[in-house]
Amino acid sequence: MTGGVRAYDSEIAAAGGAHAAVRRFERKEDRCDDSAPLVRPLSYVLADELDDGDETFDDELVEGVIGRVAMAVLYGDSNSGKTFLAIDIGAAVARAQAWMGRNVAGGLVVYLATEAANSVRLRLRAYQRFHGVRVPGFAIVQSPINLYDGEADIVAVLTLISQIEARLGIKCSLIIGDTLARISAGANENSGQDMGVVMQNTSAIISATGASFLWIHHTGKDQAKGMRGWSGMRAAIETEIEITADEATGSRVAEITKQRDLPGKGDRYGFRLESVMLGSNLWGRERGSCVVVSTDAPAKRQAKRQSEIAGAIVEFLSARGTGCLKGRVVEHFADRYVKSSVYKEIKKMVMDGRLIEAGGIVALPGLPRGAE
Repeated sequence: MTGGVRAYDSEIAAAGGAHAAVRRFERKEDRCDDSAPLVRPLSYVLADELDDGDETFDDELVEGVIGRVAMAVLYGDSNSGKTFLAIDIGAAVARAQAWMGRNVAGGLVVYLATEAANSVRLRLRAYQRFHGVRVPGFAIVQSPINLYDGEADIVAVLTLISQIEARLGIKCSLIIGDTLARISAGANENSGQDMGVVMQNTSAIISATGASFLWIHHTGKDQAKGMRGWSGMRAAIETEIEITADEATGSRVAEITKQRDLPGKGDRYGFRLESVMLGSNLWGRERGSCVVVSTDAPAKRQAKRQSEIAGAIVEFLSARGTGCLKGRVVEHFADRYVKSSVYKEIKKMVMDGRLIEAGGIVALPGLPRGAE
């Protein structure tokens, strides 16, 4: 017998749950029962056994952006350029070429094009034409995939990856899922029970292949709240990359909004989309697609949501046309707000530059200070 601890997994449900399993475990004679199945072995390490020397970290696929054997998500509003950027990242991995000035570890890329396989094909053609290259080791899976409804597609994906690895002689480094909504068809995005299954199945693919998995996803109705759906998905995801676009200027930004272990949180990568013609339609009108072109990321706007109290203070001082003693401002709102809350809001507004304070008088920038 290799071990000596009896397994009680099957007995938990049959004999009263976890407490019953513990009671059975405490019967020491059971732990020496050679006929009993073994428990699942758990891995552990003691702190004083950890290496004390300098480490060469090899946990980055795209330096400071996507880790190895990790789950990441690239999300943004419709038409923000999510898929174009995902293809650009994937092509850099397949070519083992730097991406946006970051070093890249190469490998096979498998793109699950469940949302729109034809669009992905066009975008890869545009990439190759624009850069004057052929991208090796970038496989577009044109069949629809569902990682929520059963295990059949998990096996299908793993089998295909194994076949492509054998054919090309390279290991898979990155799997791209386009999109989370389409590849989890039938699941309620807001349900922890449903999306937990999808996250678990994704983790199983990562574990089996040793590749990273990059989801393409959408923002919710309130873009300030980040990606759409069950909040618990964040616990399973190491890296979050948000895409925003300014339709007026055409500028787009990819910002790393979460990094669990890697450096890089807050890093911003600017880009624009450039058209590439690939042919014409039946009536001679040119048709094509777009590619990502790197640009400087615009400065991040420090937009601050104005509170109700701040709005009331601005309205009051604007109506006065001059500054006012801070204490009188607070007294003015005594019937509406707690005094301490008004004082705190005034302090924040002064720190943010929305108010000017001197000699106990607060005023709006650009308006006379006044005498009281």
